[in-house]
Amino acid sequence: MNLKDNIVIITGGSRGFGKALAGAFSAEKAKVIIASHDVKELEKVAGELHIDSVVTDVTSPHEVESLARKVFEKHGVIDIWINNAGIQIAPSKIEDVDTDKLHRLFDVNFFGYFYGCQTALRYMRKQKHGLIINVNSTAGLEGKADLSAYVSSKFAIKGLTESIRKETVGTGISVYAIYPGGMQTDIYKERYPDDIKEYMQVDDVVGKVIVNMKSDSPELDLVIKRPKL
Repeated sequence: MNLKDNIVIITGGSRGFGKALAGAFSAEKAKVIIASHDVKELEKVAGELHIDSVVTDVTSPHEVESLARKVFEKHGVIDIWINNAGIQIAPSKIEDVDTDKLHRLFDVNFFGYFYGCQTALRYMRKQKHGLIINVNSTAGLEGKADLSAYVSSKFAIKGLTESIRKETVGTGISVYAIYPGGMQTDIYKERYPDDIKEYMQVDDVVGKVIVNMKSDSPELDLVIKRPKL
C-alpha cells in the first residue's frame, strides 16, 4: 500500500505510540490528523510534526463524530482511521480492582474504539473504501495474572475487530489489528514495570507497522512480541 497522500486519523496521537505513528505516516507523505483530549500536548505535537489536530474525547460518540466530520469536510475522504487511544491501570488482583477506574478503562479502551469504528464505517461505506486499524496488545491474545481489567478490555477490542471485519467483506473496507508487546511508553504511569527498560522501543514497533502496511500481502493481525533475551 502506498501511504502517500492518504488521509489518516490517529486517536491518542499526542504521545507515545500514537505520536510515533503520526511521525512515521507523515514521513511517508500521508496527510495526518491526530486527536487527543490533551489540548496542550496535541497542539505541541501537531506543531512539531506540521500536521493537523482535532481536540477529541474518544469516550464521547459526539466528539468522535465531530472529528470525522471536520476531517471529511476538509478533505472529502477518510482513508485510514487508527484507533490508538488507550490507558492502563496498575496491576492488581481482581478483588482489588477499583471499579471507577475499571469503568474509565473500558470507556477509553473499548468504547473509544467502538465509537471510532462505528463512525469511521459510516463514512467509509459511503466512499466505498477505507482502512480501520485497531491498535491492540499481546494482552488481547492471552490472559495475564494481575491484569484482568486491562486484558479484558483488549479481548473486547479483539472481538470488535473480528466482528466488523466479517461485516465489511466485499465492501472495499479493510480492518487490521496490531498486537504489540510491552513498549517503553507512559501508559504504565500508575506503576511502571520493574523491567520497563527491557520493553520494546516505540520507534522499532512503528517501523514494523509501516513495513507491514507497505507490503504487497500485509498481515491483517500483526503480532509484535518482545525479543527473548
